[in-house]
Amino acid sequence: MPVLIRRWLWIAWNPMRVLWLFVVLASVIVPWLTRNNPVQAQRGEWYPFSNFPMYSTFEPTAYYVFVTDENDQPIQLWQTFGTWPSAVKKGYDALLKNEIKRLKNEAEKQGGKYSKKIVQMSGDECRPAGDAILRQYRDSSPNQEEVKKHKGFRLQQVDITLEDGKIVQKTKRVGEI
Repeated sequence: MPVLIRRWLWIAWNPMRVLWLFVVLASVIVPWLTRNNPVQAQRGEWYPFSNFPMYSTFEPTAYYVFVTDENDQPIQLWQTFGTWPSAVKKGYDALLKNEIKRLKNEAEKQGGKYSKKIVQMSGDECRPAGDAILRQYRDSSPNQEEVKKHKGFRLQQVDITLEDGKIVQKTKRVGEI
């Protein structure tokens, strides 16, 4: 038993040697073990000890969504629906991806191909996802008194693109209840 205690005390008395053991593991052994990864970008990768930045590239397009009342005046999501804008976008994204799958399957059945990006889709193509997320938040809101103050809700999507070196924002209505 004293031998085991002495080994543990060695680690406590020599923390820098243990650190260097970890550095060797991270810089030599892990890259060697992952050298045959089928994905070339992941060879030698051991996050967070890799030198690859998390956001090394950005998409050329992006979008955000917000909810308005029937007069196109933005509403406060927390007071009305008890949720944050990020939750609305994530829910909308999930429903929109399902809608894109449906549109692709429909196009394949007709012998075509559907390959639009989200920012290229029309408001009508996005409408099923937008309507569904608005209904979901309206029906599940813990603040039904606040919801009843409004006659209706609209989901607006703002597409952000880079055109001729300038940032361009285009708003389209993607949901309405």
